[in-house]
Amino acid sequence: MTSLRLNSVSSKISRKCGSGFEVPEALVEKQIDVRLERGLRALAAQGMKAEDIKKMDLNRLRVGQREQALQEVKASLLLDRIAEEEKIEVSDEEINREIEALAKQSKQMPEAIRARLTRDGALDRIRNRIRNEKTLDFLYRQSA
Repeated sequence: MTSLRLNSVSSKISRKCGSGFEVPEALVEKQIDVRLERGLRALAAQGMKAEDIKKMDLNRLRVGQREQALQEVKASLLLDRIAEEEKIEVSDEEINREIEALAKQSKQMPEAIRARLTRDGALDRIRNRIRNEKTLDFLYRQSA
């Protein structure tokens, strides 16, 4: 399933189901942090100077990210629940394929990639991302 379709299905989930329940504020705050970090990294990658980034009004940026972060958290919680109900799992083989792809992309040994991902706690995030993609794919196929 393409990224565009995944985003479309995810948006529909959060719009149709997402407004009916509360989510922990800590999860929303964490998602705001993730969104801000991603955005600031993108600005830096585009050549924005660090001193200009530091001058930005982070509180205003946080407020601006809140609604989207809230929808993303709700969609994520719903996807987790659906994955549990449908028994959607990620195999070690799927994780290994992802590590192989990352290793090939970065021209490093798979063992080094796995060690770094394990050390940084990123292996769980990869497993969760793959599970979400599989769940969204399941939902897309059910709706087609």
